Amino acid sequence: MKATVSIAVAVVLVLLAIMPLASAEGDVCAAYITGIGCPACAQEDPIILDKLPKEESNFVVIEYEIYRQQENGNVMMSYDDNYNSGFRIPLIIFGKGDYSLGVGAVRQHAKDAIEGGSNQCPLPDGSSVAFNELDLTVLPAKPKIWKRERILIKTGEGGNNTLLKKLLTAENLSNTLEGAEFETAEPQAVVLSGREVHFDNAIKLYGWIFQWDGEGIEGQNDGNIPGNETADQITQEQKGLGLYKVFILALADTVNPCALAVFILFLIGIMSYDPARGKKVLIAGAAFVTGVYICYFFYGLIIIKFWQVVQTLTAIRLALYTILAVVAIGLGLLNLKDFFWYKPGGFATEMPTGWRGRVEKMMSGITSTKGAFFMGAFVTIFLMPCTMGPYLIAGGILSALELVNTIPWLLVYNLIFILPLYGIVLGVYFGFKEVEDISGWKDRNIRRLHLIVAIIMLFIGSAILLGWI
Repeated sequence: MKATVSIAVAVVLVLLAIMPLASAEGDVCAAYITGIGCPACAQEDPIILDKLPKEESNFVVIEYEIYRQQENGNVMMSYDDNYNSGFRIPLIIFGKGDYSLGVGAVRQHAKDAIEGGSNQCPLPDGSSVAFNELDLTVLPAKPKIWKRERILIKTGEGGNNTLLKKLLTAENLSNTLEGAEFETAEPQAVVLSGREVHFDNAIKLYGWIFQWDGEGIEGQNDGNIPGNETADQITQEQKGLGLYKVFILALADTVNPCALAVFILFLIGIMSYDPARGKKVLIAGAAFVTGVYICYFFYGLIIIKFWQVVQTLTAIRLALYTILAVVAIGLGLLNLKDFFWYKPGGFATEMPTGWRGRVEKMMSGITSTKGAFFMGAFVTIFLMPCTMGPYLIAGGILSALELVNTIPWLLVYNLIFILPLYGIVLGVYFGFKEVEDISGWKDRNIRRLHLIVAIIMLFIGSAILLGWI
């Protein structure tokens, strides 16, 4: 009897000793919510997504980036509903009541969790499952899975769950992919806040892109995998941008009656000072428009920076596109009102009538090219109330990019904005049109101009709400 008891006690002690070791061999799984452009995330992303997975082979991170991937914002809301985790980022979640946010706290919590041993992956619906039992193909929205020197990027629906998890853990990737359908691809930099992570190799699979460091493999190159996107397409999707969107918004600014009215006042001032016109109209007009262009470019940088600062408040960021849509539709309705019931100096659609006399007086005092340039820069202050609507919306869309990467977009936007003004200068210089003719045309078509702006802005607002922009 004593021998039996002794054996039982020994077995229990062995099991107790083994259990922590077995637990330690499992994966430590975290959900990590971040946003590209978030200053706090720039300090935590490189550690949570790059450094720790490479140093700790059992650490796996399910990342949801919410600034460039709008649908991931809904996932963050689900986490808040089921974990009460809030809307601040960076945010790391290991389970209910087991999460941290903010600089320093996130990385320390991750290190503590790794030391504590394995856990189950916290899912947005409030459930949890061990990573080796998790079905990656049913994860919502567009997550990235980080483990070791490897990453899986979800690009579509479906996929082979068993194969996907083996890719993250297997030592011999060539054997793992034997018989599988895939396509080799050029590896694309994975953008984090403040930096990028580069990988040596990449393949496309059904619904996913897999990238890793180390030895490559011989891949199949017989066309795109069905249901999958290229890595370059993923980059474009994350940016959520297209030249056509910038063009449409700039076009709305281009036909703005307010800008045309101010420019006509300028030309009248120039010609009243020098009726002979000649080169003076060409040079002074070009200088004036250039002043407008440069100032509007810097206004654009300020607008984008404003949106990026506002977006650090994640709850506002999640509602940003709805805000932009409401602004666009509001401006469209105001211009539509001016089409049916026109009154000079309409709110947010034209320069206030009280300002027009002052602007006209200032225009009449221009006597030099330098004066025309500085007047163009100065008069943008009077243009802002009636031309900033489309620019604010464009700035909100462009705010998804790093500030330096918005420069080409701003250059294009403002070039489109001022091209008609340069066209008017050339038309007057070569004698195609008199300023009075242009002014008369503007007055006769003022309602139609407001209708064009209304249609464009209503389209933009509806497109944002429907997810087209």
